[in-house]
Amino acid sequence: MFTEPMLRQNPVLVKALTGVPADEFWKMLERMESQRPAYEAKRLDRADRQRAIGAGRDFDQPLVLRTMAVLTYLRLHMPQLVVALLFGMTQCDISRDLRRLMPLLQVVLPCPEVWKVLEEEPVSPPKPLTLEQLTDGRALVDATEQRISRPSENETRKEYYSGKKKQFTLKTQFVTDGDHHIAAISEAVPGAEHDKKLSDEVQTLAHLPDGCETDADKGYQGLADQVTRVTVRNVETGVEQQIPRLIVRTPFKKPRGGELTVEQKAFNQQLSAIRVRVEHCIGWAKNWAILATRFRCAHSIYTSVMQTICGLVNAQTQRWQVAQAANSA
Repeated sequence: MFTEPMLRQNPVLVKALTGVPADEFWKMLERMESQRPAYEAKRLDRADRQRAIGAGRDFDQPLVLRTMAVLTYLRLHMPQLVVALLFGMTQCDISRDLRRLMPLLQVVLPCPEVWKVLEEEPVSPPKPLTLEQLTDGRALVDATEQRISRPSENETRKEYYSGKKKQFTLKTQFVTDGDHHIAAISEAVPGAEHDKKLSDEVQTLAHLPDGCETDADKGYQGLADQVTRVTVRNVETGVEQQIPRLIVRTPFKKPRGGELTVEQKAFNQQLSAIRVRVEHCIGWAKNWAILATRFRCAHSIYTSVMQTICGLVNAQTQRWQVAQAANSA
């Protein structure tokens, strides 16, 4: 069974179990400890709580081992009972701590926004990202799918069966900038839903700032036609004109029975060279095995798992970019 002294004396264990460098893990734990009182007070002070705040037994293990257990489960996706035995806990402890500690981890990590799926037109438009949140003023949009267990009911199976992946999946949309930072993700939806429909349901365009460039793949054909126009006035001439609020670029599709022109092929190659950065971010997220193998937990926590891991990916990206800048100085 692992203990805190053992982990402090063997930093390689922390990296091997969680994917987080040991020094960064201990810094993250310090931030969690400072945020914990406020977080616990908010968590326990809920309308449907029947017991007084402070009631109930204490946790069997300290925060450091509980956090290690949660991160180990996310990184390695071993059975919860195996992870529990490594840290002197029970399988129920792991299951509960996934729900209790991931929100606290999200407080101390650079996690992306989560865009809700809207079933009807909202009363007020969503608050858009700022250009400062997109390092290079560019938004890269793509969706990823993850395999789940086969649903038992026929109607549910139809919703989750992805014709693209030929299996039952959950789908999440990613929005990153051109510098490998994950700015936002969508709520997870059944895998049968088309990428463009998911984009419409979370109002992707409404979340993006004026003047940004949005690059997407062929699954988002027609997105450019939905861009609203704004009126701008030429300061020198005073002439007003209508221009798109932002720019959307998608690849050219080969016409039926025809071929793309040389210019269209060159455009597609140039766009792919930019869009690969969002693919990099999705690939890094799937270094955590819970997102790379069949998802075995309740679907209700999937979006929270994805947001937490994207926060870990963003923190990792920030570390290597700082190191890269230091080496080039």
